[in-house]
Amino acid sequence: MKFLASVFLMLFILNPTGFFAANNANLDSLLIEIDNAIKNQNSYIGQKENYIQKIKSQLGYSGQTPESRYIIYTQLVNEYKAFQSDSLKKYSTERLLTAETINNYSWIVDSKINLALVEAQKGLFQEAIDILDNIDRHLLTRQQLVDYYKAGSDTYIYWLEYLDGLDNSSLIEKRQAAQDSLIEILPIDSYDYAVHFGTKYIERGEFDKAEIVLQSIFSKLTPDNRDYAVLTSLLAYLHERKGDIEKQKEFLALSALSDIRGAILENTSLRTLALLLFNENEIQRANRYIKKSMEDANFYNARLRNLQTARILPVIDNAYQQDRIRQQKKLTNLLITISILSFILLVTIFFVIRQMRKLARAQKKILEINARLNELNIELKNANEQQHLTNKSLAEANHIKENFISNFLEICTEYIGKLEKFKQSVHIKLKVGQTNDILRMTSSTADSTKELKELYENFDKAFLNIYPDFVEEFNKLLRPEERYTIYDNNTLNQELRIFALIRLGINDSNKMAVFLHYSLRTIYNYRSKVKSKALNQKEDFEEKVRQLCS
Repeated sequence: MKFLASVFLMLFILNPTGFFAANNANLDSLLIEIDNAIKNQNSYIGQKENYIQKIKSQLGYSGQTPESRYIIYTQLVNEYKAFQSDSLKKYSTERLLTAETINNYSWIVDSKINLALVEAQKGLFQEAIDILDNIDRHLLTRQQLVDYYKAGSDTYIYWLEYLDGLDNSSLIEKRQAAQDSLIEILPIDSYDYAVHFGTKYIERGEFDKAEIVLQSIFSKLTPDNRDYAVLTSLLAYLHERKGDIEKQKEFLALSALSDIRGAILENTSLRTLALLLFNENEIQRANRYIKKSMEDANFYNARLRNLQTARILPVIDNAYQQDRIRQQKKLTNLLITISILSFILLVTIFFVIRQMRKLARAQKKILEINARLNELNIELKNANEQQHLTNKSLAEANHIKENFISNFLEICTEYIGKLEKFKQSVHIKLKVGQTNDILRMTSSTADSTKELKELYENFDKAFLNIYPDFVEEFNKLLRPEERYTIYDNNTLNQELRIFALIRLGINDSNKMAVFLHYSLRTIYNYRSKVKSKALNQKEDFEEKVRQLCS
C-alpha cells in the first residue's frame, strides 16, 4: 500500500482545480453536482480550448524572440498538462529546443525535467529516468532540485501503477529514496513539505498525525486554489486507509468535480469514485462515471490512463448491461402485470357499466312508476275533492229538500186548515140558507191575493234561510250602480225572485210564469233586464247565478 500513497500524491500535484461548491456539502448533493457538471463538460473543455488558442495565436507575431517563444511554450505546456498528452509532448519538446537554441542552461534543465515527467505520463518510464539521470544535480538550483526529485518520485509512481501489484520492490525503494531526498530540501513550513510528510504518516498508519498536518494546510486554502484539489484527493486516500468509505467518497467527489470543471482529463478521482459506487450497487451512476473517465483518457491519449480505465470499464459496463437486462425484464413483467390488471379493470368497468345501465333502467322505471303514482294520487285527490264537492252538493240539496219539504208541509198544513175552516163556514151558511154570503165569499179576489202574498213571503223566507248570502253574492255579478238593496231581509223583489228560482234549478220561463202569476213576456223581460246589468257581459250570467252560494 505504500506505493499507492505516492500514486495519490503524484496525481494530487498534477490535478488542477476549478471552482466548486462549498467543501462541506454532503455526498448526495456533490454527486448531483457532478452529474450536472458532466452534462456541461463540453462547455468547460470549450473554454479551455479557447484560452489555449489565444496563447497559440501569439506565436504568429513577427519579430518574436526565442525568449518570448520560450515563455509562450511554457504557458502552453502548463495548459496542456492533464489535458492532452500529444500536444503536451509537442510543446514540451519545442520548449526544450528553444531553450537549447538560446543556450540558457536553467531553461534547458527546467524543460528536461518537465519532458521527463511527460514521457513518464505517456508510459515511457525508462526514457524518463534516462532524461533525469543525464541531468547533473550538483548544478541545479534549490527549486530545480525540488522539481527534479518530484519528477523522479512521480515517474516511479507511474511505473508502479502500470505494473499494478507485480514484483516492484526495487521501484518502491527508488520512489521512497526520491521522496526522502525531496523532503530533506523542502522548507519545513512549506505546502509541499506538509503534503509529503502527511503522505509518509499515512503510509506508516499514523492517521491522526496525518490528518492534523493535512488539515492545518487545508484550512489555509480556498476552493479556487490548485493545491486545494491536491489535499482533497489526499484526504480521500487518508479516509480510505482509516476505513471511512463515506468520507472517502465525499473527498473523491470534490476532487472529481474540480477535474470536470477545470477540464482536467488526466484524472483518477472520478474513476475511483465510480468503482466505489459500483461496489455499492449504484450501477447506472458508476457506468456514467467510468465512461466519462474513459472518454477523458482517450482525449488525453496517455497509455497509462487508458490501461487503468480499460481494466475497470468492462466490469462496470457488463454489470450495467446486466442491470439493464434485469430492468428490462422487470419492465416487461410490469407491463404484463399492468396489461392483466388493465384487462381486469376493463372487464370490471364493463360489468360496472352494465350494472349501472340496469340500475339506470330500474331507476327510470321507478321514476315512471312514481310519476304514475303521483298522477294517480292527484287524480285520487281530485276525485276526493270532487266527491267532497258532490257530497257537499248532495248535503246542500238534502238541506234544501229538507227545508222545502218542511216549508211545504207547513204550508200544506196551513192550507188544509184554511180549507177545513172554509168548508165548515160554507156548510153552516148552507144550513141556514145564507147562499148570498157563500156567493160573496167565493167571488171575492182579496183572499186569493192575500194567499199569494203569503206564498211568496214563505218562498222568500225559505229561500233566504237556505241561501242567506244570495243577494250579496248576486250583487257581485252586477255593475255597482245596478246592484239591489233589500230593506226587508226576508223579502225578495220580483227580479230577485226569478233568479232565486234559477238558483233552485228552475230555468223554464213557463213554470216561472205559473208560479209567480206573471205573463211569459214579463218573465222574459225581467230576465233580459237583469242580464243587461251584468258586470261581465261575455260570461254566462245565469250559469254564474246557479253557482252562487255553493
